Amino acid sequence: MQLTFYDIEKAFEVDEATLYKWLNSGKMPAVKANDQYYFNSVEVLEWALKTRIPLTPGALELCEKNRNGQEIFTPALIAGGIYPHLQGDTREEVLNKVLDHLPLPAHIQKAQLSEILLCREQLGTTGIGDGIAIPHVKHPVILAGLDPIVGLFFLDKPMDFGSLDGKDVHILFVILSPSFKKHLSLLSRLAFCLQDTALTAALNSQTSKETIIASFHVAEAKVIARSVK
Repeated sequence: MQLTFYDIEKAFEVDEATLYKWLNSGKMPAVKANDQYYFNSVEVLEWALKTRIPLTPGALELCEKNRNGQEIFTPALIAGGIYPHLQGDTREEVLNKVLDHLPLPAHIQKAQLSEILLCREQLGTTGIGDGIAIPHVKHPVILAGLDPIVGLFFLDKPMDFGSLDGKDVHILFVILSPSFKKHLSLLSRLAFCLQDTALTAALNSQTSKETIIASFHVAEAKVIARSVK
């Protein structure tokens, strides 16, 4: 979806003079045709991240409108939420507090889900290295009727999850989905997104929620673009 000059003004909540200043710098991505500027939402968002332009809700909505059903991880993350300063002295405490934060429907029993997550940890580490773990249920079909959600949690106290690289975990992605197929799709998409250096830098710096979501929009758009080539 191509965006107009007005679309960008409105999304970033800036005036005409500011937008022309960005364009005249020669770094803001745009195409000029018939004396009109046109913008690609993903390119603009990536530029804003690199240049640290303040991200407004409207700027994030640009990619939401351009999703076309191909983004799967970023919508699940928006639904699940991003949570800083998660406290806990053990994996059990952390996972229980995770479930207190996630927007679970009433028919999902937290006690049962907590037990399943803990059993999954006993089967083998969910730590993938570089300070990240992805606690998830082994058989997600038990969550039938649940729209896929991903919760991103930053631990106040790094914790040993038995990661193969020996690093303590300070970032958790908790994936809950209603089917094995969707579960694998989310895991795969996350794995590819985490190869994006700009995204991992945003995660490790524990920057704003808006910047993290924007970084996932950009990283996932790149994954989608590579898959259709």
